Amino acid sequence: MTIRRTEGSTPVSLRPTTDTSTPAKAKNVLRVKDGFESVSRTGATAGAQPTAAAAATTQSSSTEATSAQTGRLALDSKDAQQAIQTSLKHLTPPLTASNLLAANKAGPTLAPKSVERDALGMTHVRLDRVHEGVKVYGEQLISHLGADGKVSSVTGEQNPIPAGLGSQKPKLAPQQVIDLAKKELGGKPDKQPSAERIIYQDQAGKYHSAYQVEVTQIANQAEPKKQNYIIDANTGKILESFNKIHGYSRPLAAGDAQQTTVLATPNAPIPDLGKATSKVTVSNDMTVDSLKLDLDIKHTFSGDLTISLTSPSGKTAVVQSRKGGSADDVKGSFDLSAFAGESAKGDWTLTVEDKAKRDTGTLQSWGLTVTGKGSTPPPTDPVGTADDQSMYSGNVDLKTTKNADGTYSLEDSTRGKGVATYDAKNANTASGQTKITDNNDKWGEATDPARAKAAIDAHYGAAATYDFLKDVLGRDSIDGAGEKLTSYVHVRNNYVNAFWDGEKMSYGDGDGKQSGPLTTLDIAGHEIAHGLTQRTAGLIYSGESGGLNEAFSDIMGTGVEWHAAQSNPEVKWNWTVGESAWTPTNGDPHDGLRYMNDPTKDNYSIDNYKNYPKQTEVHGSSGIANNAFYLLVEGGKNRTSGLEVKGGIGMEDGLKIFGRALTTYMTPKTTFAQAREATIKSATDLYGADSNQVQKVKDAWTAVGVN
Repeated sequence: MTIRRTEGSTPVSLRPTTDTSTPAKAKNVLRVKDGFESVSRTGATAGAQPTAAAAATTQSSSTEATSAQTGRLALDSKDAQQAIQTSLKHLTPPLTASNLLAANKAGPTLAPKSVERDALGMTHVRLDRVHEGVKVYGEQLISHLGADGKVSSVTGEQNPIPAGLGSQKPKLAPQQVIDLAKKELGGKPDKQPSAERIIYQDQAGKYHSAYQVEVTQIANQAEPKKQNYIIDANTGKILESFNKIHGYSRPLAAGDAQQTTVLATPNAPIPDLGKATSKVTVSNDMTVDSLKLDLDIKHTFSGDLTISLTSPSGKTAVVQSRKGGSADDVKGSFDLSAFAGESAKGDWTLTVEDKAKRDTGTLQSWGLTVTGKGSTPPPTDPVGTADDQSMYSGNVDLKTTKNADGTYSLEDSTRGKGVATYDAKNANTASGQTKITDNNDKWGEATDPARAKAAIDAHYGAAATYDFLKDVLGRDSIDGAGEKLTSYVHVRNNYVNAFWDGEKMSYGDGDGKQSGPLTTLDIAGHEIAHGLTQRTAGLIYSGESGGLNEAFSDIMGTGVEWHAAQSNPEVKWNWTVGESAWTPTNGDPHDGLRYMNDPTKDNYSIDNYKNYPKQTEVHGSSGIANNAFYLLVEGGKNRTSGLEVKGGIGMEDGLKIFGRALTTYMTPKTTFAQAREATIKSATDLYGADSNQVQKVKDAWTAVGVN
């Protein structure tokens, strides 16, 4: 989340099995190693129970099938390879003399990404689509094999792609599109970007030869970015862009007062009689009340220097126009009231121009602090003793490691491949393994260092998320193979954010006004769930799939809070997101970022698909699926449609259905309509086609306008 459709016309098809009695020879089968080792597990005993039909099928299958391991399988294992071969035979047409040569030139059309076996005895093979040797962006097929080892259904379709998009050489080289992406973002990346050739389908359904470029800016950024650009490989046109880092903030609604800061460290040279420019991007949709510019410019003596700032609307104000050599460097803050009333959202450009001969300098860093109001929005735990005191969850039991010096650190080896929490030491980017220690393994005592407080909650949140995944979804961590969950606390200073960056968690301490430390259970669960989505469905963070990405993190985060409350009476779960840490309304504990029972309460989010054209931003559109889940669990009416779901199915069944849909039946470009189908299929697997659960899933989506 920052705490926020399938693009094109490709539908997700949950179609029945076609005849596989005489399977065709697989075309260009790939054998891929993904680095996962086989994991010996007994299955998710606390997870979903098979239906009677599924149980009967399982009982009639072979001994190998009934005793096989569950979870993620190594791609080069015998079981995974067998499932891949069976899937490819089902999905690829027979080779003939006429298409053999073309197939060999084109390379594999489907590349195995992952293979997972669940507690129902089903195996799911996720395959990336490839065209003429080039990956098709966001398009996957998932082959679902029953306990008998035969394909029972397939998620996804293969739309025709014009010949030559993969095989023809692009007009632009990788470095050219990297330069375009860097220019578009502005500022200096944390590391050199790379460009990947892809085939991309735009919103109109047209396929393009393109590149995907990711530009990372995390250090010194109030809003960390892994900005992704989809760039046409022949024209250089930016077809789509989005940030893959999901922070913890809500876009401003009308009337909300908030302050945001954006920073840049371009270290750009100011040439003699030349100029340097740098851009920062404000993503909050807000109207400027006041604006402060912080500057750090090195410049030689006696240099005439003009500094100006240009807003997203094109309005320019002169910050300073210096004549002569009365001063050298420019360092300090400037109040720019000239921009009051302007929209802050978009790119702000700083221009520094030298106007005297024989003088040079460097624009080292600069930043904007914008204060304003939101604009109107657009059309099972191991047995132990709970003797550790947390900030948000009362008394908890932390699993730790005893160090050589007799102290204890927040490193838990009892869950998967580990749960660890470290101190970021207020650095802009979390790194290293600075341990947070305690002398007697009783954390949160009055005499303990205050610095350990946020770490206790972060560590508990990650452990609670692991337990939720295992106990409710039957999953060994986010990747299904025990992936280590690493968290860092004390990131930056007064930082009102928390985010998953693709590898680890980073938590800010808050500013004491908008928020406290952002280490509550639902925040931790939300952010780590972005990792779950990344490792499974891979929902693209824009359009309808982006709204689903955010919603499923809200749903899983609420699930973590609910699951912890079953064993910890001091945890109070509800349908408000982030309320314990998020306190902009005078510390009101009921004030949150989003409200799943009534998404419109935040004056930003929508609760019904009929309003999607008016609100496509991913945090705002997440309310559609959030409310569908709430209605499924609790029952009730959708505020916009007035349609009622009479009675819910309860939290556990709802979480199992939505969790299975995410990990098993959704692909990167899943739309809201396809999410409905995925949850119906998931409920059918778990409870049977004629079950009350299936009917309530249908009713819930219908109530929020998704049919």
